[in-house]
Amino acid sequence: MRTRVGYAGGTKKKPTYRSIGDHTEAIQIEFDPKVISYDTLLTMFWAGHDAFGRAWSTQYKAVLWTHGAAQAKAAKASLAALEKRTKRKVTTAIVAATPFWIAEDYHQKYYLRGREGLVQAILGEKATAEGIRESTLAARVNGWLTGFGKPAEIAAQVEAFGLEPKARKALQKALGKRSPVLCK
Repeated sequence: MRTRVGYAGGTKKKPTYRSIGDHTEAIQIEFDPKVISYDTLLTMFWAGHDAFGRAWSTQYKAVLWTHGAAQAKAAKASLAALEKRTKRKVTTAIVAATPFWIAEDYHQKYYLRGREGLVQAILGEKATAEGIRESTLAARVNGWLTGFGKPAEIAAQVEAFGLEPKARKALQKALGKRSPVLCK
């Protein structure tokens, strides 16, 4: 439903990018299990993540934070399955979630923020820092701009969000060759 970037795992109160303390950069994903299962998210996580890499610092270490016993059990099972399939030791830690501190506004929806005209076209009056951070649409568009989403999926989402012609045109231009036909 939405994503937020921030910091987790440390003890410092109100960490920032310039004063992160012992926290790790993290992403918070809010999802609807009726739309996508936690197991599917785990599959996506392992597919898009180097589970075998070395942590060069606390700030950039690989951690999968879980919320509750069911998520912890599923995450550990998926890690075990990955190790069995690859015959390699996973270095990503699975840890119970700690307080999540939201990162500065300029870190939220980074790829979308770099396209001010697109932000205004799709969010209009909701193009505030909080509006960008909390918007499901902004999360989707940010993902599309980074290469996620197939044209048919994007087209269906654009229809579901009911984007106005101006927003469709701006999005089609931003996505370039990856864009489905959004303007009629």
